[in-house]
This record gives sequence, structure tokens and C-alpha cells, in this order.
Amino acid sequence: MRLKDKVALISGSGSGIGEATAKRLAAEGASVVVVDLNQDGATRVAEEIRNAGGKAEALHANVGNPPEIENMIKFAVEKFGRLDILHNNAIRLYTGRVGEMTLEQWRKSIDIGLTAYWYATRCALAVMVPQRKGAIVNTGSVSGLAGDYGLGAYNAIKAGVINVTRATAIEYARKGIRCNAVCPGIILTPPILKSRRALPEIAQKSEQTVPMGRCGEPIEIANVVLFLVSDEASYVTGTCIVADGGLMAHTGMPSVAGGGPDW
Repeated sequence: MRLKDKVALISGSGSGIGEATAKRLAAEGASVVVVDLNQDGATRVAEEIRNAGGKAEALHANVGNPPEIENMIKFAVEKFGRLDILHNNAIRLYTGRVGEMTLEQWRKSIDIGLTAYWYATRCALAVMVPQRKGAIVNTGSVSGLAGDYGLGAYNAIKAGVINVTRATAIEYARKGIRCNAVCPGIILTPPILKSRRALPEIAQKSEQTVPMGRCGEPIEIANVVLFLVSDEASYVTGTCIVADGGLMAHTGMPSVAGGGPDW
């Protein structure tokens, strides 16, 4: 097992990418703290991990509230004695044009999607630095590498997450801490599934922009996180791994030679 005797904390792990990651890390031997605003979701995931023979504890937390971030790090250490892995993954998504978003929506996006990542990292470093070892993974996005229509706040926070990742990596590399980001493309998480049901035509068009011709599964991102937190990635820090089915490899321009992705 690649993560035997390791302790991992994953925010936003009551569903989607976080859930898949919690289960994947547990299957590789990690003791996992499943953190989510949705208590039922966190409890379900932790129970499923234990039923599969793994070790997990559930914790309700609102990462938009700094004292609750402090508590989740403390909880992990009290339950399992240490903290080796932090995966910052929770998000709050608001849609709308830049000129139409409210100040409250913008601030909440920043608080949950960027400030919370920094603060959880800060709290985790207080535990990891004395250990002289730790791995932090932040969930970025292809939306942090380019712009989207109607997702201005999301674009801003994910770009911020990527550079906070780099800053953390270079500042703590000689203290035994690695920090990386994973940048998913269109992944079949609950919000995307809900959107597909509500707007099937847009969903179909979105999928067709992906060279692989399909959306990704949460487990496909969890596998990237597993690599980044494992000793197999011992010389990998400050990087951003894009997992998007080839989406960012395409300029978006139509073929000048005729045909399309299947030609």
C-alpha cells in the first residue's frame, strides 16, 4: 500500500472529486478525515470507507469560517496522531458575468475557494513542518488557466489557487513539504450532473469541445491526487497537473484541413 500509516484530510469530500479521493487514498492505506459542509455526505463516505476495511472519520466543517478550519486540522491530529496529507478541495460556485455579480457573491467565492485553501495550508504547515514531511494538493481547474464566460469569480480563485500552490512549494521545499495542484477539466461531479439534466444541449456541446469526446470521472482526478501525495512523486512540487481529456491542448479554432476530432 502506497499510503500505509499516512493520515490524510480532504475538504469537500462528501461527494464528487473529494469523495473519490478519500476512498482512493483509504484504499492505499491512509487514515482519512472526510470533511464536508454536508454532514450526511461526510458521514456516508466515512462509513463506506470503513465498510470497505479502511480507516476514516467524518467531520462537519464550513471552510469559510477560519475557526472551523483550525478545528479540522486539530481533529485530524487528535484522531490519528499526525497529518501527512492535505487536499484542499471544497468550493462554492457562483455564476454570472463579471459586471453582474454581487459583492457578496464575489467575497464568498474568494473566502471559500482561495482564502480557505491558504488558511488550511497555514494550519497544516504548523503540523507538517515539525514532522519534516508533508504533501499538500490543491484542486485548481482548467478555469484557472484560461477564462470562461459567466465564471469570472471561479476563474479568479482558481488562478489564485495555482499560484498559492507555487508560492507554498518554493517556500517550504527545504522543510520537507511538497505542494502541487491538480487542474481538472469537465468532471462528472454533482453540479455538472445537475447541469447536464437541466441544460442537455449545452452539456453535449461542452463534451464535444473535449478531444477525448467525454467528461472525466471523479476517480480519474483522484488517481492524479494519489500520485501527487505518494512517495512516487517525491521530486514533484510546485507543479500543476492538468487532467482534462485534452481540452487545454486545443486552441479552440476550427480545423483548417477539414474534418473534426474524428477525421
